[in-house]
Amino acid sequence: MEDLLNQFVLFARENPNLAYFFLFISAIVENLFPPVPGDTVTLIGAYFVGRGHLSFAGVLISTTLGSVVGFMALFALAYKLEKTFFETGKIKWIQKSQLDRVESLFQRYGYGLIAANRFLSGVRSVISISAGIAKLNFLLVTLLATLSAILWNGVIIYAGAFIGESWEEIQHYINIYNKIIISLLVLAGVIALITYWLKRNKKSSTGVKGE
Repeated sequence: MEDLLNQFVLFARENPNLAYFFLFISAIVENLFPPVPGDTVTLIGAYFVGRGHLSFAGVLISTTLGSVVGFMALFALAYKLEKTFFETGKIKWIQKSQLDRVESLFQRYGYGLIAANRFLSGVRSVISISAGIAKLNFLLVTLLATLSAILWNGVIIYAGAFIGESWEEIQHYINIYNKIIISLLVLAGVIALITYWLKRNKKSSTGVKGE
């Protein structure tokens, strides 16, 4: 990895605009193909900010624009294709259980889930798809997705450039954060399902007594 960083140092020094473009593309790809470590690439950008090879504003703008473009691309796709397409399993990283869980979160938090999407690692792409399926307001979704990306990317870049001793150290803490968030989301989904099941059984028992 150290060799790759050294090569990118030379690349960033000689071609800063292309380096920003690389970060922009990687942020798009991270949204379209979640297994790609987009936050890691953002951290690498932060690493170079801290060493004066790239500017804070340049890395923030390029990664934010990429995040929003990727998010809205999936939103537009889901808006057109609707939920049945994503339930067929044609897109391997999208599972029906994920869609159902995020849909229940939307029912509780509404547009607030869009504003928080960048802080919810593991379900960002599912949130954009669910928002498209629900046919939420395009302009409002774009605005909230942009705000979310600015805040999240800004924190990562600042941490990687000015706080952490290395991008690997900050990535370690981000991984811990991601595991905590995913665990909380799973717990919230389980609680929502239990609540739904209890309410349904209560209605059923009430109906039987009424008869």
